[in-house]
Amino acid sequence: MPGFLIAQINIGIMVAPTDDPAVAEFMENLDRINAQADAAPGFVWRLQSESGNATDIQIFADPLELVNMSVWESVQTLKDYVYRTDHVDFFRRRAEWFEADAKRVALWTIDAAATPDLTDAVRRVEFLDRHGPSPYAFGFAKPPAPLVFETTDPSDPDTLRLIDRLDRELTRIATHPGENHFTLSASQVTGDQGRMLRARYDGRLVGCGAVRRIAPSIGEIKRMFVDPSVRGLKIGAAILDQIEQAAVSLHITELKLETGPNQPAALGLYVEAGFERCGPWGEYLDSPATSMCFSKRLPQP
Repeated sequence: MPGFLIAQINIGIMVAPTDDPAVAEFMENLDRINAQADAAPGFVWRLQSESGNATDIQIFADPLELVNMSVWESVQTLKDYVYRTDHVDFFRRRAEWFEADAKRVALWTIDAAATPDLTDAVRRVEFLDRHGPSPYAFGFAKPPAPLVFETTDPSDPDTLRLIDRLDRELTRIATHPGENHFTLSASQVTGDQGRMLRARYDGRLVGCGAVRRIAPSIGEIKRMFVDPSVRGLKIGAAILDQIEQAAVSLHITELKLETGPNQPAALGLYVEAGFERCGPWGEYLDSPATSMCFSKRLPQP
């Protein structure tokens, strides 16, 4: 995949603290195995602290829950390292040092110029747990076409074409003639006011979505659209997950959204993501027959 790399996250819970004799053999060989990764064909980057590894990077409440993250040129080069170097012996013996049922792994595509974000990586493995393999998060099987996200705004010509397609679709399924689809300006999704993202799948723009701040700690999801040709690939759920991440980074603690009764796929997406029905607000107070409103509290870091 020219221009793209494969990121991976590996989460496991150790059977004992890193200084316990029960895991001494694992810890004593960690630098050697990591050095083999660094020298392996296709290796690009790995998560590490000043210690040279990631065992002291604590992001979970349980201090025994450890995270490892790396970037590779392809799924194949990652598999070659995992299964065709000394690493494979420790992989086969992992139950000696890690709880057997607690291991979680996810792979995803990143732009070649990017470095994976740890918060995003954890969300990817959680997404894989909930939805199964998709272009957003997958396993060691044949990788899907690359799915990446770009920051944008409604004034960008390519993004505007996505929005126009959304508006045409909404007009087609409108409950009442002349139903208002409401607007979104660039100033509402830039700086500390919000964020707009678009999805590129296999090199083609296939969707978009935004969050705009409507109160100090409340954001509204706007302009969610996925090209019909890729619906069913969980790209809508992936866009929504990226929007939630952006909202958390903006210190938004609650998300709201409005959709219509003739959009069953959107309704299913939002309910599955944890949104609950709520009363209308703002510009939707005048359209109770055509607006279905939802809200969701966001966990804070």
